[in-house]
Amino acid sequence: MAADNGALSIKTAKAGVWSVGARLLAKSIDFIALIFLARFLGPGDFGLVAMAMTLIFIVEAIFELPLGAALTRVPDPTPRMYETAFTLSSLRGIVIGTILVGVAWPLAHFYNEPRITPLIIALAFAPILRGLASPRLVQFAKQMDFRRQAVMDVLSKLIAGVASISVAGLTHSYWAIALGTILTPTVLMVGSYILAPMRLRLTLKDWPLFADMVGWNILSQILIALNWQIGRLTLPRFVDTVSFGRYAMASDLTSIPFQTLIAPLGFPLTVAFVTSNEKGDLKSTYLKASGAVFILMVPIFSFLGIVSKPLIDLFLGQKWEGAAILLTGLAVASIIEIPTQGMPSLAIALNQSRRITLRSLVQCLAIIPLTIIGVSIYGVYGAVVATGLVAFIVLLMSMLTVKFLISASLREQIGALTGPLLAAMISGVVLYLAAQFINGGSPVLLVLQIGVVGVLYVSVYVASIYLLALRSKSTAGAEHLIISIAQDTLAKIRKSGRNGE
Repeated sequence: MAADNGALSIKTAKAGVWSVGARLLAKSIDFIALIFLARFLGPGDFGLVAMAMTLIFIVEAIFELPLGAALTRVPDPTPRMYETAFTLSSLRGIVIGTILVGVAWPLAHFYNEPRITPLIIALAFAPILRGLASPRLVQFAKQMDFRRQAVMDVLSKLIAGVASISVAGLTHSYWAIALGTILTPTVLMVGSYILAPMRLRLTLKDWPLFADMVGWNILSQILIALNWQIGRLTLPRFVDTVSFGRYAMASDLTSIPFQTLIAPLGFPLTVAFVTSNEKGDLKSTYLKASGAVFILMVPIFSFLGIVSKPLIDLFLGQKWEGAAILLTGLAVASIIEIPTQGMPSLAIALNQSRRITLRSLVQCLAIIPLTIIGVSIYGVYGAVVATGLVAFIVLLMSMLTVKFLISASLREQIGALTGPLLAAMISGVVLYLAAQFINGGSPVLLVLQIGVVGVLYVSVYVASIYLLALRSKSTAGAEHLIISIAQDTLAKIRKSGRNGE
């Protein structure tokens, strides 16, 4: 039994490496493509496509069906189960595509932007293509084999990115972005049948297998979709496409760290919380995890917020300069959001998933009126302020939920973040002062200046974390855990070096 558990742990670790590695590589390709597209196109082009994509994101999220999760629970899925999953997925894609085509003209009239009608109709093919992928891919996930899916994800991003950049360079048209959006699911769909071929047959005979995955899931998805996209849904009504494009770009940039670093941590955190709950030290584990996530993420958003203008100038160009202040504001809001990231994993570990839906409901009730009021009065800046206010409300809601779930007081939860927050403030002041000496010039000079400032900032931050941990009377914080891990790692490296000699 111990040998089986060890083998499973190794297999899980390898699967995690493939999954997280593929996500990092795919996001890197997305970021590189974004830089090139931003150089060839302008904020107005991105704003136009973002207007169309907002509707697609919302409709797709609302009609999300976790068919793969349902199949994963079955020890040995039958061909008819796969055919039922394919039928449901295809119907979902067709329904989404039909809705998008149906609302394309009314939305263009609402925004007074006739160009988005053909854009939405073209982009409607993306969810249809996603719905046609082979559901038999789930068999690899059941075997903890994510290599094929990882290769497919990276390859689709690479093909779509190269095509988009090429078309943008030749035409300088916003249709280049749309092309990449459609090509990605096209490559994934074709690749799914190469890796997991199946007979295409429509049937709903095994519908009961998937029925219980609908209901609360749809309600939760509606709330998440509205919370995520309400700013983008409202803004185009009150601002021009150039301003909206800058806001969309700033929003996309602040979402990258969450998607790349936080999202892959969800499952490992859930497993850690389940294990620690069995051992009786769940509160301690959660507080350490909360502090560790904060230590990891706060310097990223601090750097994005303080050095926003030089970063925008370097990667996107002078025409995007107006996005810098928006990036700063959204980075501050993101820092407020960091302590909320562990709560969903905790709720899942304790079989309290409804707490996640409740939090999403509170967030939705706050973000809709605040965003509408802010946007109607102050435009893009109102949207940024509303995001920050809602982030604070969600933070308070999350902390109260954690208090209910594991009896961790607000004081204890805040205490777990005190050290990292002080370190972030100290290093933030140093970063702000150092950033004043970044005066641009050539791209090479700008890279060197940002690099030097970045190294200085990270050094001060790490030193602050270390010194604050030494002064702390308690050794239960995340700072001590990270320092201990770092010391053990360095000791192993030195030992392997001596053995190699």
